[in-house]
Amino acid sequence: MLNKLTVFLLLVSGVISASKNLTRIGGGIASERNSRPFQVGLLLRVGEDGELGFCGGSLVHLQWVLTAAHCCYHGTEEVTNVEVILGAHSLYDRYENGRRLMTVNQIMVHPEWNPDTFANDLALLKLTNTVQASDSIRIVRLPYLRTVSSNFAGQAATASGWGIAANGVTFVSPTLRMKTSTVTTNTYCRSLFRSNLPDNIICTFSTQASTCKGDNGGPLTVFTNDTEEIILIGVASFIEADGCNTNLPNVFTRVQHYLTWISEVTGITLD
Repeated sequence: MLNKLTVFLLLVSGVISASKNLTRIGGGIASERNSRPFQVGLLLRVGEDGELGFCGGSLVHLQWVLTAAHCCYHGTEEVTNVEVILGAHSLYDRYENGRRLMTVNQIMVHPEWNPDTFANDLALLKLTNTVQASDSIRIVRLPYLRTVSSNFAGQAATASGWGIAANGVTFVSPTLRMKTSTVTTNTYCRSLFRSNLPDNIICTFSTQASTCKGDNGGPLTVFTNDTEEIILIGVASFIEADGCNTNLPNVFTRVQHYLTWISEVTGITLD
């Protein structure tokens, strides 16, 4: 009998109907195993029999996942059941070494989330149990308080996910993919969009790859040389309907502007 993840992967095409602008890692390269141990996959549904949706997320605490608020809705209905895939590289291989499947017992959507503008597009998911860290499962570092005013413009940043990997493909990538691109200024990002973008965003641009369907809620990270850490700076939010190519920047929610909220919900100590 096919398990529900396999069935979902075979059928996925227009999942997560909550978002009018979905995101993927189009192009990019396959990641190395355990190179993104904080990356998680989310299986989300309304009730027991609702449509199964898929998003990405980041493990920011051994019991908390950060993702996009729009991932927590199917249309106007709020998701009630979430399973978290941790430690995965090959999404199809449910027997993969180091992999865990856990449930969520609390969904905390940002109180100022706006589904019309995608402002404050963040949510925190509490795992039913604390997960044990391993080579394949680790938390990602949140931005330091000293970087709250930084725009990161000009820095190389990496996005990752299992989203659709090429034009014309209607199923998610079996292997976790990643793409490094350049952080732009918000002024430049806004100049390329016809519609207004919400505040507290961070954008990247690359002519080689973009984000589209299936990577919603996934991480955008930078590597800091002084502390040799990977730091989470963005959560995949949205792009225009014609933006699943390389003509528009990729838009993420800027994590550093939400550190107080994240700390209040999770108990993470900021420094």
